[in-house]
Amino acid sequence: MRRPLGVLFDFGDTVLHLDSLDTLAGNRRLLEFAEVNPGISAEDVQSVVDEFRWIYTARDESMIEHGCQSFQRLLYDTLGVSFRIGYTELEREFWNASVKYSPVTGIYELLDMLEARGIITGIISNTIFCSSVLKEELAKHNLENRFSFLITSADYGVRKPHPHIFRIAVKKMNLETADIWFIGDKPDFDIKGAIDYGLYPVWYNWRNEKILPEGDYLEVKTLQELLEKIELL
Repeated sequence: MRRPLGVLFDFGDTVLHLDSLDTLAGNRRLLEFAEVNPGISAEDVQSVVDEFRWIYTARDESMIEHGCQSFQRLLYDTLGVSFRIGYTELEREFWNASVKYSPVTGIYELLDMLEARGIITGIISNTIFCSSVLKEELAKHNLENRFSFLITSADYGVRKPHPHIFRIAVKKMNLETADIWFIGDKPDFDIKGAIDYGLYPVWYNWRNEKILPEGDYLEVKTLQELLEKIELL
């Protein structure tokens, strides 16, 4: 283990913790912007969403992302609902109405330490939402300027652990893979992907999971623990 020159973060439950998700509230909000609505309720929308669950099961197996805007177009055109605003705005409205996030304990202190040592930081997120939506969420928590870049699977069409999304991040950092750490909380996507691409993986095991990933990695239970380990190097 050697001190990193760059650190990549997962987004959800690594930088910001997902406190709640209410897709019904999100679709209820979107229907407020309906230009044509043949009597469709948010509950009606949800029942059709359930018919399309296979799309999001398939994406984990294929590592191909299906973005929010494409899904909303598929969903609402199926229902015969049209809107007076575009799908980019609808994506943002859905996010703001359906999710609540809060900063993971220790993230500010960890980023302060990394910045003080000149260590580059970035984010790779598996999400149906585009990077601009996630950047706006970071801004709500005064984190918008703490990362050099933010990559989402929705923007590139591939998901972790696919190597292409890690390759893009490494190119943006302009560092050797061995000099980059990747911290994430999901063994199948974050740790496996980092190991396969040659990054140094840090498993943020805040859930205290007992089934361990395969390969060489650093396990931490808190971001403060990670901060202390980097400071010792």
